[in-house]
Amino acid sequence: MIKENKVSLWLGVFENPDKFENYVNISYDEQGNQKLSEFQKNYKIEKYDFDGIETDFLSDQMPDMESLFEGFSWDYEIIPQFKKMLEHKKLNYNCIVLLYNFEYTGNILTDGKLEYIGCADFTGEL
Repeated sequence: MIKENKVSLWLGVFENPDKFENYVNISYDEQGNQKLSEFQKNYKIEKYDFDGIETDFLSDQMPDMESLFEGFSWDYEIIPQFKKMLEHKKLNYNCIVLLYNFEYTGNILTDGKLEYIGCADFTGEL
């Protein structure tokens, strides 16, 4: 659900950047109506701020936690929070999705492509 100053994190594995982009990007039908992305369908996310999504596909194996989040909005705030959530996980992901001003409250599941990791707090505005 849309919620100010929250950021939700998904990590996953995709074969290549095109498949990842096709999975997370919205598209439009012939009439210009927006169609939900596969990501939105799988996690039942009907609405979020389209300016509040940041994604990345890593061509190499996931680096250390600091490097993974470096360069994303509010990285200095979210790194410690997500690092704690991931401290007992094997880092074998190659893609990342961050939804800002969004607190995911759906089922905690993996759809075979992305895994919901958790939600962190940040200060500021997009």
